[in-house]
Amino acid sequence: MSKKGLKTVKISKEYEAAAKEIILKGFLERFGFIDHSLNPDLNRITETYSRDGSLFLVGLVGEELVSTGALSKEGGGACRLQRMSVKKDFRHNGLAKMMVEKLENHARAEGYTKIILETNAAWESAVGLYKSCGYREYLQAEGMIHLYKLI
Repeated sequence: MSKKGLKTVKISKEYEAAAKEIILKGFLERFGFIDHSLNPDLNRITETYSRDGSLFLVGLVGEELVSTGALSKEGGGACRLQRMSVKKDFRHNGLAKMMVEKLENHARAEGYTKIILETNAAWESAVGLYKSCGYREYLQAEGMIHLYKLI
């Protein structure tokens, strides 16, 4: 998959259901179950990520939605990278890394100086992705790893 094969666009109502499905399928693969009470933002993605300082992107290959990623404002010049997911059949093609790059570029353009994130410490593929993109660990607690990158 080349960078030319992936088109990223801001979330809109037409993509909400497909974006939610990709994220929830990823959770089901990782956890074996889905706790919907932990994901209320997925019921109103466009509304939630249209707030000041936030952005939700979807990645399209042709007309198919294959990846997601979001930023939300944390304060103090920082934003949070979250909702990263790639459709199973499209993994291991660099799409997640491309999404991280797009979100980082947006964060810089918005004047953010730091990006933070957290993920499950046991998710080696996710931790490896973020570290390969230059994120550094600053905390591990309760099975979660917290990383940051100065931009």
